[in-house]
Amino acid sequence: MLLALVACSGDDELTGYVPHSETISIVKNDLLFSAQGGSATVEIQADETATAQTDATWATASVSGKVITVTSEANTHYEGRTAMLLIQAGKATRQLPIQQRGVIVGTLPVESRRAAMEGEHFTYTIAHDMPMVLTASEEWIHATMEGDVLSIDIDANESGHMRRGMLVSECNQLKDTMAIVQYDMQNDVVGSYYMIGYNGGIGGAPVATHFDVVLHNDELCWNWPGQDLWRDRWVPLRFDASTCTIFFPSAIRLYESGSSYDIAYFYDTNGIIATSNAIGADARLDDDERSHELTTLLTASNWPGHELGGFIIRSSRAGGMVVSTLLQIAQPRLMRVGPPGTTLNE
Repeated sequence: MLLALVACSGDDELTGYVPHSETISIVKNDLLFSAQGGSATVEIQADETATAQTDATWATASVSGKVITVTSEANTHYEGRTAMLLIQAGKATRQLPIQQRGVIVGTLPVESRRAAMEGEHFTYTIAHDMPMVLTASEEWIHATMEGDVLSIDIDANESGHMRRGMLVSECNQLKDTMAIVQYDMQNDVVGSYYMIGYNGGIGGAPVATHFDVVLHNDELCWNWPGQDLWRDRWVPLRFDASTCTIFFPSAIRLYESGSSYDIAYFYDTNGIIATSNAIGADARLDDDERSHELTTLLTASNWPGHELGGFIIRSSRAGGMVVSTLLQIAQPRLMRVGPPGTTLNE
């Protein structure tokens, strides 16, 4: 028994092995993959010949001298994933994480964009792992993708009128769109309009009110030039240049003198009046390609759960003792008829 114990305790001395004396040093590590997959290398220093394997089916490892090559399959999921690379050299082992990102789906950077009438070129940088297939709805829109750079070229608009188009992108079965519009502010936005609809409510007689949209002190405004009380009133409007949409606020005072005043409101289909300027109506301006007349429905803006029902102007005189309706238009829509001051008869 004594001989056996002596023999066992001397194994390390006989083989020359000292526990934990063997090491594997990592010289270079590049085990972060994109979703597209590919190959990456790990360079090691070891006392013995190394072997390597992974614990995942989507990643494989091979060894050539001191270089380990890890190959990853494409990851078609949105979530990233991790595996382990096990390296062994003699009795030494080392583990390294293998990381792969989930799919980055390329999407268009903006929902809408205005282009200059004389034409325009603009670029965006878009990260994506899968190919982005681009389709333009109009011949005057040209789009290409080179690497991560999206280039869009818009032809000059020689029609003299507003035009709209759409750029569609499809990446990994996800569709995205960018609306592109070309217009001239003075020719297509500033001008004479009619708000038309039905008097009092649906089924009533057709009714219209005439007003101008003008630039007043460099601000887009709403003005009633034919009204004695309102002609000196310019109501500021909000304008989204990227979509060519005018926002008309509710609860606007057209006239006020002492205890008498006129207020214009929008209301929903249930008759609820919007008494805040933050609520109102949106008019997305568009141009008829044949007649070049602009007509557009008014829709509720910043009013969740409400559908626009109409427009009403109410007059209050003598401190509110007398309240009357000067104008009520159900299902309102806009019609642009030309330069400021133009009427339907012209």
